[in-house]
Amino acid sequence: IERLGQSRRRLSPSQLNYVVSMSQDPRSFAEGEKGPSVLYCQLAALAAGGWNSWTNPDQGLPPVLPGVWPMLNALLDNTERKFGLELTSVSLAAMTFSVNGLSTTEMEDILSMDEAVLDAVFQYHTPTARRLPSHVYARIQRQLDDLFVDQGHTTRWYHRQLWECAEERYGWLKARVSKLMGTYFANIVDPTMRRERHISDQPYVLSEEAGAQFFEVAFSQLNRRRCAESLHHLVNAEMWLEAAAEATHDAQQGPLAGISCRAFMGYTFKMLKSLARVTVALNQQ
Repeated sequence: IERLGQSRRRLSPSQLNYVVSMSQDPRSFAEGEKGPSVLYCQLAALAAGGWNSWTNPDQGLPPVLPGVWPMLNALLDNTERKFGLELTSVSLAAMTFSVNGLSTTEMEDILSMDEAVLDAVFQYHTPTARRLPSHVYARIQRQLDDLFVDQGHTTRWYHRQLWECAEERYGWLKARVSKLMGTYFANIVDPTMRRERHISDQPYVLSEEAGAQFFEVAFSQLNRRRCAESLHHLVNAEMWLEAAAEATHDAQQGPLAGISCRAFMGYTFKMLKSLARVTVALNQQ
């Protein structure tokens, strides 16, 4: 009831009784507790908040079901129906399998690299620039905003159970989004695509100083996002040669940039773990 009040929505008595009965199902309880979890109440309120006053509660869309995972899946089913399966599933899969979440600009860039997503978005319209419009993903964000946490620069699922459920639901897309994110963060996007779709550059050094080198820490800002994301996704996509090149060579910064920047940013262990997989894979080829 408090959750619904915060969104300025009210349920009819029959709807409220139905939602309360679902919350009293043991599947909705927090582990070791005798009542529904806070997360379940939030999900149920989010679903019921979209009903009309005349909605039959056992036929509502999205439905209120017992259990956190069934509730989240119901909300995601509804989001996919509303905004399209291709756009919704790929965007949420990308956020789910990212290392530290994604910013809005990163998400728009990554979705703009996926032909199937753009085909679905532009099936009734031919754009002047083949890039995902900003408002398209923003609608999905608004729909599920209560389930995300803003980390300052990036957005991700705010609760472990949400992430685990989404990971299982969108596991079939992991290789696809890993390839997109690996290509994007490793800065190996096709030059023509980058120019025509206005894809952001991802250099190791973010500096206004021309020719700034990664070791000139006094005025060079290292790209933490590239260091955190690129190698991880290239390995998950089994892009072994690209992963090896990402760690050992950069056209702008030289052969030591990938290793040095990750070490400086605190990603040494993760880098070595990824490179171990790369070495094994290349030796088996």
